[in-house]
Amino acid sequence: MAQATYPLLKENKHINFIGNIEGRDVLLDKADVMVCEGFTGNIILKLAESLYEISNQKKVTEAYFERFNFENYGGTPVLGVAKPVIIGHGISGSKAFMNMIQLAQLMIEKKLMEKMKEELS
Repeated sequence: MAQATYPLLKENKHINFIGNIEGRDVLLDKADVMVCEGFTGNIILKLAESLYEISNQKKVTEAYFERFNFENYGGTPVLGVAKPVIIGHGISGSKAFMNMIQLAQLMIEKKLMEKMKEELS
C-alpha cells in the first residue's frame, strides 16, 4: 500500500509532498502531515505525549513540548472516511472534548472530506 501511495502523493500538485522522512525528523517541523498506518502512528503519538508528560514532571518549561499536550488538540482525525472521525483519549477531559468538537466542526465547514475525495480520487 505505501509503495502504491507514494507516486500518487508525489504527482498531486495541490500538496507540498516532500517524500519519506527519517525517524529523527518525526518530532521536528520537517513536515506538517505524516502519513502512516495506524499502529505506527499510535506509537509516535504516544511517544510524543509521553515527552510532554515527562517535561511536566521534570518541570521543564519549554514551549516546544506544549505541542504534544493532547488536551490542546483534543484528538487525531481519521482521514479517508466519509464523515469527520476524531479519536481521543479515554482520559480526555472537557478541554480535549471541546477541541475535538471544534476540530470536527472545522473539518465540516472547510469541506475537508469532500476536498480529499475530489483531490485523491
